[in-house]
Amino acid sequence: MKNNQVIIEEQGLRDGLQTLPQVIPTEKKLEYIDKLVFAGIKRIQIASFVHPKLVPQMADAEEICRKIVKKPGVVYSGLALNVKGVERGIAAGIEHLACSISASDTHSQKNTGLTLSEAKKAFVAMVQLAKSNKIAVRGGIQSAFGCRYEGKIDPNHVLNMVDHHLDAGIDELALADSTGMGNPKQLADLMAVIVEKAKGIPVILHLHNTENKGYANLYAALEAGVRIFDTAFGGLGGCPFIKSATGNIATEDTAHMLHQTGYKTGIDIKKIASISREIEQTLGHELPGQLYRLIDKEDIKMI
Repeated sequence: MKNNQVIIEEQGLRDGLQTLPQVIPTEKKLEYIDKLVFAGIKRIQIASFVHPKLVPQMADAEEICRKIVKKPGVVYSGLALNVKGVERGIAAGIEHLACSISASDTHSQKNTGLTLSEAKKAFVAMVQLAKSNKIAVRGGIQSAFGCRYEGKIDPNHVLNMVDHHLDAGIDELALADSTGMGNPKQLADLMAVIVEKAKGIPVILHLHNTENKGYANLYAALEAGVRIFDTAFGGLGGCPFIKSATGNIATEDTAHMLHQTGYKTGIDIKKIASISREIEQTLGHELPGQLYRLIDKEDIKMI
């Protein structure tokens, strides 16, 4: 029997907010964290430890960590892109860090100011520092399925980066379709190899819906054995340093599709949808996700 339990990591408070023109107040973020947990989310990326001048929406990372009321059984994580970020995460008391570098040399330089060679060396130092401080590390590979600056990313190059990350001693492995350029066959073929290569280390997929293939890619990865996915409420998100980057696959849309196809997530999609509607009112425009608008209509039947 196939494993039908899927874990969703909510990225709305980090990836989802980082490109917004307005800054969401810290107290509102804390409120959203509590609502997400109440909706059944067991993994939340709450902040990123990046330079506040570059990503002002994340300037309150330490304050979020200090004020958050943690619930048992929930993973609260942060993102770090360099050693300085790891140091900030340690000082903030974070227990789980996503340390991520890009498969694209051009994107790496635009995102962190480091060449890919430099980034790989920095990644090892990041992992060692985090692990020495008893922090669980999720090792990420951005732009693993295509780059807006370089085009196609050689799958063998991605597999070499997977080996590099595994050799560094990570606890989890994450692949990101940061540009949304990946396609279902590409995902099915590559993720099957990566799941096997990981030898039991959890493999996570971070999907963007830029070319409207995110949900098809998710299903392809499911068939390849992936059981942990990043999503963002309402389909918010995007990288400030990628041309034409748009949002993540939406949490409520993803959970609904998974439930329809026999998978379990433990997520109450109506509660997630209510968060998306509130964010929509805050921003003053519709979000990329679809389901949050349907759920609010009393005459609409859900399967």
